[in-house]
Amino acid sequence: MLKKENIDIYKENYKNNEHNKIMQRILNKVQLVDLIQDSDTQMNQEFNINIKTHKVTDQQNSGRCWAFAGINLIKEKIIQKCELNDVELSGNFISYYDKLERFNILLERLITYQKNKKNLYDLYVSSLLENGIKDGGVFTQFANLVNKYGIVPQDAFPETFASSHTYEINQILSRLLRKFYLDLQIRNDVNELKNEYMEKAYKIITNVYGMPPENFNFEYTDKNGQYHIDKNITPKEFYNKYIGIDLKNEYIEVVSYNDEKIKLNKLYQEEESSKISGESDNLVLNLPSKEFQNLIIKQLKTNEPVCFYCSTTSKRVDGIWIDLLERYGEIFDIDLKLDRTSILKTNGITNCHAMLITGANIIDNKITKYKIENSWGNKYGKDGYYIATDDWLKKYVYRIIINKNNLTKKQLEILNQDCTKIIKWDNKF
Repeated sequence: MLKKENIDIYKENYKNNEHNKIMQRILNKVQLVDLIQDSDTQMNQEFNINIKTHKVTDQQNSGRCWAFAGINLIKEKIIQKCELNDVELSGNFISYYDKLERFNILLERLITYQKNKKNLYDLYVSSLLENGIKDGGVFTQFANLVNKYGIVPQDAFPETFASSHTYEINQILSRLLRKFYLDLQIRNDVNELKNEYMEKAYKIITNVYGMPPENFNFEYTDKNGQYHIDKNITPKEFYNKYIGIDLKNEYIEVVSYNDEKIKLNKLYQEEESSKISGESDNLVLNLPSKEFQNLIIKQLKTNEPVCFYCSTTSKRVDGIWIDLLERYGEIFDIDLKLDRTSILKTNGITNCHAMLITGANIIDNKITKYKIENSWGNKYGKDGYYIATDDWLKKYVYRIIINKNNLTKKQLEILNQDCTKIIKWDNKF
C-alpha cells in the first residue's frame, strides 16, 4: 500500500532539490520532445549503399504494413523485368484473401478447442475471442498468400473504403466469430455450421472488398513508350511470369533474443502463427545480435532490400526513427536505457510495424544511418522515405527477412536442424 508518510518523504526530498523547482517551471510549459532534439535528429538523405526503389505505397487506415512491405519488396522485380517507370500492386487483393483465410482458420481453431474440451475460461479460447479478427501479420503470411493466390496490379483490383479503413470490417467479422462460438456449443453438425459461417463471412468480405478477378489483361507501357498487353492471365500466372520469387522457400525470418527459455543459434516454430489452414506455423532463426545486423548489411550489398519489423514505441522526429525514450530520462536525471533483449523480455515491443530497409551509410566501418521505405504515403519523411539511426535499429528492430543465399554455412546448418516449438504465451519475438 502506498502510504502518506512515504509520499511526504518523496515530497520533502523533491523540495530540497532546487533543480526540481527550475525544471518544473520549464517542463509544465513545453512539449518534452522539443527538449531532446539536436543535430542528430536532422540527418540528410545521403547513403553510400542506396538501392533504387520507387514510389511509396499507402496502407491508409489499416494495419496491413506486413502486406505492403512484402508488396514493396516484390514490385521492384516487375519494374525491372518490364522496364517500367513504376508499378502498383494490389494491396486489396492480399487483404481480401487474408481476411477469408484468417476467418476460416479461427473457426477451425475454435472447433479444435471444443473437441479438446477447452471452455471460455481456457486462455486459448478467451484470447482468440478477445482478439477476434485483426489486420496484423508477418512476411511468412504474405508469402503463403502469394504462393496460394498470386497477385494482381492495383488497377485490376483497386482499393475500396473498407480495405483501407479496416476498423468496421474487423469489428463485424469478430462479432460473427463470437456468434459462431456460441452456436458451436449447441449445434452437433459442426461441418455444416462452419460452412454456414464461412458463407456469411464470404458475403461480408466480398461486399466491401469486391470480388477478386480470376483472370485479367495485364496492360502496360514501358520506359521506351512501347505498349504491351498480356491477355486473360490469372493472378498466379501473373506472379510466376513477372515476379517469380519463391518467397516461401528462399527467405527466412531472423530474430535475436536470448533468455532462460529461448536460446541463440536455434530454429523456432511459433505456435498458431499461421493464418492459412494447412500451412505450417512460422519458422524463425534466432541468431546473436551481431550476426543479425551483419545480415542486414550483407543483403543490402547484394542490392536487395530488407523487410523488417519494429516497435513504434520509440519516437519519430521529422522523418527520423531515433531512440528518444532514453533521452526523456536525461530530462529527469533518471536512467531509461534498455537494450533490445530487455525491451523484448519486458514486453516493451508494442504497436509493431513492418517496413523495408533500402539503404545504409557506412563511414570508417561504422554504420551511421539507414534508409527506410515506409507505407504511409508520400506526405511524411522525404516522399515517404525515412531515416533510422543505428542505435534505434539495434534496440527496436526485432525481426528481419533474409534471403537464404546470404546466410553463412553455419547458419544454414541450423535450418536443417529440428525446430523447437514455442507456445504462443512464451513467444517474445
